[in-house]
Amino acid sequence: MSTTMLRASYTVSAPTLQRFNAIVPAGERSRVVERFMQQALLEREAELGKLAEQYMTDPAFAECRADESLWDVTVGDGLEMM
Repeated sequence: MSTTMLRASYTVSAPTLQRFNAIVPAGERSRVVERFMQQALLEREAELGKLAEQYMTDPAFAECRADESLWDVTVGDGLEMM
């Protein structure tokens, strides 16, 4: 499987970057940063999943879910956007 690689620029405090560069060999830095990013994504996606589950099950959001259902009906009412 081929993955497109991209370069990016981020601002990191000097002490943190200096420590990172001192400890992580140059040939491993991109892989290590990518693993950190993947972990951060998993954590945030899990949090979003918890919020979505709370929205779908918490009685406090029942009115919002009912409003959403009404909106879904109006979306399919045959009106076209110009």
